Amino acid sequence: MSKRAKVALLIDTATTWGSGLIEGIAEYAHAHEDWQCFLGPRGKYDRSILPDNWDGDGVIARVTNQELADQLIAKRIPAVNVSWYRYGEGEIARCTCDEENIAELAANYFIDRGFRQFAYCPSTTRPNYVDRFGQAFIESLRRRTFPCHAFVPEPGIDNFFPTASELARMVEWLQLLPKPVGLLAFDSVQARQVTESCHLANIDVPHEVAVLGGEHDLLSCTISSPQLSSIDHSPRQVGWAAAQLLSRLIAGEEAPREPIYVPATRVITRQSTDTVAVNDDLLALALDFIKQHSHRHIQVTDILREVPISRRALEKGFRKCLGRSPAQEIRRVRVDHAVQLLCDTSWAMPRIAVACGFERSELLTRAFRRELKTTPSEFRKQHRKDRQEQAAR
Repeated sequence: MSKRAKVALLIDTATTWGSGLIEGIAEYAHAHEDWQCFLGPRGKYDRSILPDNWDGDGVIARVTNQELADQLIAKRIPAVNVSWYRYGEGEIARCTCDEENIAELAANYFIDRGFRQFAYCPSTTRPNYVDRFGQAFIESLRRRTFPCHAFVPEPGIDNFFPTASELARMVEWLQLLPKPVGLLAFDSVQARQVTESCHLANIDVPHEVAVLGGEHDLLSCTISSPQLSSIDHSPRQVGWAAAQLLSRLIAGEEAPREPIYVPATRVITRQSTDTVAVNDDLLALALDFIKQHSHRHIQVTDILREVPISRRALEKGFRKCLGRSPAQEIRRVRVDHAVQLLCDTSWAMPRIAVACGFERSELLTRAFRRELKTTPSEFRKQHRKDRQEQAAR
């Protein structure tokens, strides 16, 4: 009987990101390897380190401190870092989600909803962290000539419970922001702190401040009031890719010098961004009508029957505020709904098409190609949770 490879997983089990990574690693191992995985309950901010007598064959870890990086390098053990932290860069292989891709996704998400004023709130629990994600978001907006207001945490703050002075500073910052504003927070934990501060400041979320969490965590998102929109970092796909890389390293392949980046899947829309930023009341009514009735076979003429506006004014207003026509907005809302259903359900395409306002699956496919340059089936295959099915292809 061949010796089973021993693999340590130094990944937290307390977040959606961590558990998704572990599931992806396990799915790859079950399909392609016979690993003995070592894993224990772990919080996101627990300081990970290998036991001194560890004699395993490989490690997949969130390398979030220099001590662990030094240990892995000294032991010369095959290892993959799945964190945004860059400890051991150039010596420890890294496989994670793409910071710039996620920042671009967030910027496009807000711009598509009509926002032209933006803000960013970094993590207040990582005082020495180089926030390249926030930098990429601000830079993405700058390239399009949009300024972005950024909150500056108090130096030395490293606590999930902000001090009274820190909370007061955030409330004041939120009050001074131009409204309406699309606000990206580093992660769902930080986004929840923002929504709580908005509540203290009597600021309406999402109509005055639309809040998007930069990393999806189901618990933080669902206990927030209102529930938080967030970005799905594809943790299962990252876990799968990291396990695949570790398998090659254990087999003797040289570690890649450049990181392997996995693109984000999507924005999961909940109440905290459920709005469109336009100052014109009639356009706002038209957008609300589309949102409420996109599941029906509505056309632009249906909007005109409900909203007292001329077709020319409607078309002109949409193009000025959103950069697209009313018909394109109907299609965008339907496709966005289809994306959520493709990711979150196992419904057949005809059922998804009808639920999103398309008479036939072919029309859904045509709209999907126009908006996302792919088909619904291809999208589901690429992003579905069941990685076993992807392995079989």
